[in-house]
Amino acid sequence: MKKYMITLLIVLAFFTNPSSSKAAEVQWDGAQVVKGQTGKMTFTKDVKVYKKNANGTYSSMTVKRNNYFRVYDIEKYDNKTFYWMSSGYRVQATDLVVFKKVPLNIRASLYDNPAYININRQGYSYGQHYQLDSTFYNKISIGENLYYSYYDADGGSIEVYIDGSDIRIFETTKRDKGLYMLTADAQVSGGPMNGAGGIGWTKGTALHSLGLEINGYLWANEGYIPVTLIQPVKKQGKRYIRYGVSAAATKGNPKELKRFDEVILLTENDTTAWIEIDGEVYSVPKKVLATIRPNESPIITTSFLPNDTIQQLVYLNYGTPIVYKKTANNHFVAPALKYIDYTETEKNFTYEMDGFKYIFEKPVTEGSKVTRTGRGWNDEGFVRAIHYTITTPAGTFNNVVETSLNEFYAPGYGFISDDFGNKLTSYE
Repeated sequence: MKKYMITLLIVLAFFTNPSSSKAAEVQWDGAQVVKGQTGKMTFTKDVKVYKKNANGTYSSMTVKRNNYFRVYDIEKYDNKTFYWMSSGYRVQATDLVVFKKVPLNIRASLYDNPAYININRQGYSYGQHYQLDSTFYNKISIGENLYYSYYDADGGSIEVYIDGSDIRIFETTKRDKGLYMLTADAQVSGGPMNGAGGIGWTKGTALHSLGLEINGYLWANEGYIPVTLIQPVKKQGKRYIRYGVSAAATKGNPKELKRFDEVILLTENDTTAWIEIDGEVYSVPKKVLATIRPNESPIITTSFLPNDTIQQLVYLNYGTPIVYKKTANNHFVAPALKYIDYTETEKNFTYEMDGFKYIFEKPVTEGSKVTRTGRGWNDEGFVRAIHYTITTPAGTFNNVVETSLNEFYAPGYGFISDDFGNKLTSYE
């Protein structure tokens, strides 16, 4: 009786093993299909096929007419197709070759977590990862081929069929989600395939893992990166904020940071640093961080009114040069009714340019109030930072005021630049 129960348990374990379905033999077109197989081929006559060895020499073998051989990888480029047999033999598609693709859904049944990647180099989709749960698709399905549809800008449904032989399937591997860093300069690709195209990023750049590895690439928000070129970030210690800055958030809204704020450095490249604040990750310009407590903010003791010797201000306004000439004290005009006015009282400094009025509450210090009005705008902001010096095409300016409205002002000159490329280019 005991022996009978043991046998029964073994049988039940076999049928309930969740991985047994993937290990089971899959038949198609009279033959077994194996994992990694794309199709099968035969030849219309006896031919000799070749493979290139690691030492640069070539090996050959003769294949017999009407004998079937499994095809694993497929290459398509320059209007040519090549089939890879086992042991590294590669055959170009010709009239001598008869190829039959294994339906995509049958191939996928051999994988636990299949990822579908386009391997056709003859189109723009090489390396594309077709994500079954992507919100981009209105519908996506796997049959003999891959089909998906999506809505265009006008709301019309666009249907796309991808031939199954253009798709290579990879097993996905779970990786930790979270922040990784590049250990060397690398290309962040548009797909998990060598040559998929992408953008070069520098060592130290932070990447946000989505928790999957495909074909040796980590899938991240930013793209796909070889796993050999990344490692999880490690906290590098406390840093100080040199001056006020808006920190870009990994999730959610930006965070305004003030001079002397303490943060944790995670990683940095040539221009950007990734920091942690209360468990959340942000990015800031690298130059804003200090290892020791920075100096106090500059104190503005000079007037904001323009220097008496200034007779002309030249600005680049959305790509167009505009010349403002002095016509009276603290008043400049340009063609098309454009103008600049400066006024100052004990409580405020006001700078008005082409219908926009900026009111700076005095004393002008980091955190003091800034108001922008005009043309239907009524924004309240603050002085984000006061910089000791800033150099622009027009020259080097001292005690430059940066506002939370992303504009820069210099005492004695006024507006010098903003985030839209508008800037003071020269003065006389």
